[in-house]
Amino acid sequence: MSNSIHSTTVSPAGVVSGRSRTTLCWNKRVQFLTPRPRLLHPQPPLRSQPTSLTSDSMSSQPVIPIIESNPFISQSNPSVHLPSANIINTIHHLSNTLGQPPVAPPVKVRVPDVFDGTDPYQLHHFLFQCRFYFRSGPTLLKSDVDKVNFAMTYVSGVVQDWLQVALEQEDQGVHHVWLYSWPSFVKKMHTYFGIPDVATESAHSLDHLHMNPDDQIAIYNIAFLQYSAQLQWTESALCHRYYSGLPDRIQNIISTCEGGKPSTFQTIYSTAISIDNHFWERKCKSERALHSAPQRSLYPECSESVSHLSISDFDSDIDASESSDIYPTW
Repeated sequence: MSNSIHSTTVSPAGVVSGRSRTTLCWNKRVQFLTPRPRLLHPQPPLRSQPTSLTSDSMSSQPVIPIIESNPFISQSNPSVHLPSANIINTIHHLSNTLGQPPVAPPVKVRVPDVFDGTDPYQLHHFLFQCRFYFRSGPTLLKSDVDKVNFAMTYVSGVVQDWLQVALEQEDQGVHHVWLYSWPSFVKKMHTYFGIPDVATESAHSLDHLHMNPDDQIAIYNIAFLQYSAQLQWTESALCHRYYSGLPDRIQNIISTCEGGKPSTFQTIYSTAISIDNHFWERKCKSERALHSAPQRSLYPECSESVSHLSISDFDSDIDASESSDIYPTW
């Protein structure tokens, strides 16, 4: 066989015959179709976006060949393309959100208990629950009107009747400022359904407040702060009243301080907490030592006298008692 390229002939029908290449004439353009290499698995053509076939674009865009280890084509089923636009978008979204901090789930806040106005001491607790709900969801209730309307939905009894009268007056043209202002609403609720004289009640409760010696100081401190918040007492008055309600085990140590009894409420408050913590620490330590000590007999003398006896001694005593019962002595 010669190494030169064999010539080809074109028939009138446009079919070209030759032994080395096949030529197709179409619109006076000749294209050479080179047979593609055989792959291990038949590969479908890659899908691409339609582009305008210009000379510049064809020369600038490289041709991506199809290889055997193409990750975008399933090896078990070549006709199925593994990735799609949704998968690519999901991977892109995950790569962007990996560095971001996790979003905390929403907190389920407890709604306030229904207030019926029969117990004036429950008003403070009801308003506290409302404030706690506002703080937990600040984006839900932003304005004062929303806060007032929220509190109005959790009342009953005489309080609900009072609010009904106020809303009917609003329809008749009587304007109530406290329906549109949360501070005014709280003040109006205290006036009608709260304790008549909060300062007097708090002072009376504070005068009769004493700490139980067997309790921890946290119980006494919470009650003292709750009552003292309603009063305008001076530092010296608060120090004297706080010291008077403490038990002797704390008063004795405070009175023997090097600088004397503290003159400010915060100082005596912190000192009492430290003394009480040391007291409970020593008490727990002594209880642990008591439980870890070996158990001793309550009657050491009897246990020592019995320890040297044997079973034979008890058997002889039993035989003597039985013989005396059978043969009594006259």
